[in-house]
This record gives sequence, structure tokens and C-alpha cells, in this order.
Amino acid sequence: MKIAIPTRDGRRISSNIQSINGFNVYEIANGEIIAESYISRKSIERLEEEADQDNSIEKELSLVSAIWDCQIVISNGFGKLMFEELVKAQKEVYITEAVDSRIAINHFIRQTLKNHPELA
Repeated sequence: MKIAIPTRDGRRISSNIQSINGFNVYEIANGEIIAESYISRKSIERLEEEADQDNSIEKELSLVSAIWDCQIVISNGFGKLMFEELVKAQKEVYITEAVDSRIAINHFIRQTLKNHPELA
């Protein structure tokens, strides 16, 4: 399974989807991280340009297409529209109080990540 975590600095989880620099992406199998990658905002912006989108809401939604192969998204919160779009795209969304993406992913693996959907 693949998990995407929005981030500004590559380490801390971001709740403001408009200000992220990209996503940390973790691939998990048998309770371990087997691969780790980063999808940069620049590559996401190329997708936006290809789609010729001017609307900021549409740009936010193109972020969903950038993580199309991730089943789970972990964040500190989203706007309602983005949360709904992720769910509509069949992503399982975790809203956590964790700040560090590596700590959050380790809690997820150990099944101790606390989900706060009310913060979405």
C-alpha cells in the first residue's frame, strides 16, 4: 500500500494544501517501509499546466491526481472540498495531530496513529 503525506519541508506534515512543496510517499508491506519517495510541487505544477487550469480550486484538485496510486493520505487537516475530493477518489484520509511525517508513518504501521476526522 502507498501512503501520501503533504509537506512543505519534506519532514513536517502540512495542513494547508495550497502551501505544500510536495508529498512524502511511503510504500508499506508486511509492516515495514519498503520504499520512500517524494513528489515535488514542481512536478505537480507541470500536471496543472498540462491541464491548463487557472482556478486555484482546480489546482488543489489536481493534487489528487498527483497521488493517484496512493490509497491513504495522512495530514493535519484539509479544507472541506479537498477532504471530499480525496474521499471521492477513494482515498482513506487520516487527520492526525502528529507533526513529523516519519513519526506519523511509524504510528500508522504500528496501528497507533490517532485519526481526528473532525479536524478535516
